[in-house]
Amino acid sequence: MRIFYILLCCPFFLTAQVGIGTDNPQADLDIEGSLLIQGNTKIKSINSIGPTEEGYKYLMRLPNSTLAGEIRRLDVDSLTVAPVNVINYTFTNFPLDNLQDVDLQYDSSKYIVALANFQYDGYPIQKETISGNERSIGNFVSRTFINNGTWHLEIQNRSLDLAAGQSLTYHVTLVVYDRSYFRQLEPVNVNMGGQNTGTAPQAPNF
Repeated sequence: MRIFYILLCCPFFLTAQVGIGTDNPQADLDIEGSLLIQGNTKIKSINSIGPTEEGYKYLMRLPNSTLAGEIRRLDVDSLTVAPVNVINYTFTNFPLDNLQDVDLQYDSSKYIVALANFQYDGYPIQKETISGNERSIGNFVSRTFINNGTWHLEIQNRSLDLAAGQSLTYHVTLVVYDRSYFRQLEPVNVNMGGQNTGTAPQAPNF
């Protein structure tokens, strides 16, 4: 009797498919309609992807959905850019060291553009004597900013310049985030009150 019972149950476990909203499931779990996940989910990383393992689809839980736990599928086939993009730029042939305002032409409503790093390649900026033995290295600025709906780039020493006839090259790495998957937090301003140490306000609520 025990052997007969095991043989009877084996086919059930091997072929069972579950359908939610459908009487004809086409997979182990076939859901016809919307899907909500409430509570915790288990995240499993993919260690490696072989050359024959393609066609992955990504499910994302929306943290601020009207119905708590709403799930959406990331269709990677329809993306024109990846969620995170790393792009290298090289700037040459500009006056002195002043890269004042370069329109990067990334739509600020669609993307967040961050300056990851840059390389200063060329003549050094001449220091300025303030008084006595004190010398100034000026006010060097490197930043991305929004102007008229697009992202712009500034890299320059705002108060000092190269000597006449000297030149340099900037190598810049930008990280471009798709706003469909990332959000830009509000800036945090901290008044140090003339001190070298202090405490920033409470971290933003993520």
